[in-house]
Amino acid sequence: MLTNDVLQQLHNHKSIRAFQDRPVSDEVVATILSAAFAGPNMQNFQPVTFIEVTDQKLKQAVTDRVGMGYIASAPRFFVVAVDWHKLLIGQSAENQAMIKEKISSYQFLEGGIVSAAIALGRAQVAAESLGLGSVTMAGVMGAFDLYEKELNLPDYVKPVMGFSLGYPDQEPGIKPKLPLTGSYMKGAYDEDQMVAAVTDYDQTMKDYFASRGMDNTWTEHNAKLLAGTKINDGLTAYPNDKELNQH
Repeated sequence: MLTNDVLQQLHNHKSIRAFQDRPVSDEVVATILSAAFAGPNMQNFQPVTFIEVTDQKLKQAVTDRVGMGYIASAPRFFVVAVDWHKLLIGQSAENQAMIKEKISSYQFLEGGIVSAAIALGRAQVAAESLGLGSVTMAGVMGAFDLYEKELNLPDYVKPVMGFSLGYPDQEPGIKPKLPLTGSYMKGAYDEDQMVAAVTDYDQTMKDYFASRGMDNTWTEHNAKLLAGTKINDGLTAYPNDKELNQH
């Protein structure tokens, strides 16, 4: 494969869950987020807002709720939200009514989530280029009611991810990923190709887990994770409560 500094950095990505007790300056944050928001998004609506949680008590409350210590311990922690509220600003009452009807459709929730994911990926690359580490978390949504209570979120603003940022205080190593045949197909979906890729990857991950004192393959690990996952019915209803995804 071809390589250069950017490609090498992308391949060397690690999720960081332990941070140094070292502040991250506002200039660094602005640099990272500026790079994140420079990327593509749905029709240039720019429907993503990072809301930094600055209250340590709230960070601890979220940590206590979702069991992720790297929220309270992170120098900077952000709730990343799909934000269609910003499209309503400056519009006439007639246009607001039209926009509300449109953005309540599923395609806008989906487009906002994809836009948020792109921004998060770019933010991680920008952070790593400056010597910082980060971790993205879907699990922080287990505390959605705390965000609603404490972050003054208007309608059409729905948190979807968490983002912890700081200088790394660990070296977790690089987790192997599926071979490219497990994520790239030509012409049509090829079930046999996917089965072969997953079978090959199972052995790779069995060796990886063994090096960490675990006896698992990837498929076994996935089944255990899913078996232990509790479905949050409140979270399922949350998009409707936020006047998103109503149709």
